[in-house]
Amino acid sequence: MTTVSPPRERALAPTRAQPSLLLPDRASYRRWDAVRMLQLFVVVLMLIPADYVIKAVGAGGYAAALVSYVLLFFYLSSTLFGYHDPLALRYPVRMTVGFMWVVSLASYLMMDHGMLSGIQLASAERWLMQLAGVTGVVFVSAEFLRSVEDMIRVLRVLIWGAAICGIVAILQFKAGIDLTRYIRVPGFALNAAAATNTGIGSRGGLNRVPGTATDPIELGVVAGMLMPIAIYLVMHDHQRPKWQRYLACVCVALNVPASVSRSGVIAIAVACGVLLLSLPPVSRLKGFALIPPALAVVFVFAHGLIGTLTSYFLAGSSDPSVTHRTNNYPYVAQLVKEYPWFGQGGGTYIPASAVNILDNEYLTTAIELGIIGVIALAFFLLWPPIAALVARTRTTDRRLRDLGAALAGAGFAAGICSATFDSFSFPMFVNVQALCAGLTGTLWLLVNQNDDTLIAGSGGYS
Repeated sequence: MTTVSPPRERALAPTRAQPSLLLPDRASYRRWDAVRMLQLFVVVLMLIPADYVIKAVGAGGYAAALVSYVLLFFYLSSTLFGYHDPLALRYPVRMTVGFMWVVSLASYLMMDHGMLSGIQLASAERWLMQLAGVTGVVFVSAEFLRSVEDMIRVLRVLIWGAAICGIVAILQFKAGIDLTRYIRVPGFALNAAAATNTGIGSRGGLNRVPGTATDPIELGVVAGMLMPIAIYLVMHDHQRPKWQRYLACVCVALNVPASVSRSGVIAIAVACGVLLLSLPPVSRLKGFALIPPALAVVFVFAHGLIGTLTSYFLAGSSDPSVTHRTNNYPYVAQLVKEYPWFGQGGGTYIPASAVNILDNEYLTTAIELGIIGVIALAFFLLWPPIAALVARTRTTDRRLRDLGAALAGAGFAAGICSATFDSFSFPMFVNVQALCAGLTGTLWLLVNQNDDTLIAGSGGYS
């Protein structure tokens, strides 16, 4: 009697006749859909500013968020109708999302609704909506991408989106031309809360620009996070001409000086540092040898930038932006004492004035989600890059090892830079970090699968 294997077993089983395909067909369709949907997600994330929203939805109705909600629906419906079995997959990133949900829901249920304004209550709901979108991005990218090639297809679109963002930023920085003013999406309108965004600003006599992000700090940090991934594609994306890979990498890199942001410098130093230290000795030396030419390009591209940023780094406690942060520590401590364990509610901290803008996501989370929330946030941000490094040590495949280092660099940059700005208030950062965390889950599953078919990947679309 012929036995029929369950859908998941058939999807994972390699065949000699077609070693590059994943069977059955409906499993391949789900995988194809996931790649395409994630590609759409990163396109709208990088190219459509989050300031434009569907008014009926509110601040959580920007284009990338809507796609992330669809991703969550895609994931849940596939699970409920038996097309996908999440319990058959085990990877460390999922527990970070679960922990964040437990803390957020506990804080939401325990918050004092009578003491909060209508704006704060709406912000609390947006926090849960944002977490739902993050969940969709993490779970779909972790559980529905089945090969290195799948990951590269998504990362390729992500990096080119960041490269186009870099071109927009370069025009803003050098010529004062803001192309984002001409972006019009049917059905979307400028969010009233974003109407105060200054667009092209100034620091040290230089234009300080946001590109397609909502703020220059967000632009610099996200670009810094993505640099090791752009370098990874230069090394391993052999399906594309070398000039295309290098061009995209350079355009992504130019986002950092265009942002005139210390956080961006920290992000690119941490992210690329992790990647360089993980490379073989010869490649590592080549990487360090490229640093002086890169600084020379920055010097030519933005004369005075290096001196400006150096002066800000060396200013120490005399820097107003540093004293602004440290002066808020007693204020934060007082608010945390009122609701120490689970905070006053996710998303509910709304500064009364510019003086109370904390510029530190860990401090903001301490107020909103309490001490337990800070632990959950640190776990959410830092556990994925640790998992990426652990996965890297479990394989000898050069592509997987380098990808693990690139994702770890992006993750550590996100975790460290969250102490320099209120990162979860910036949609591009939130979603890029979620995608990197989800891809870390894919990497973990590939390394632990011991299935040559999954590592080899499959062709058919790009």
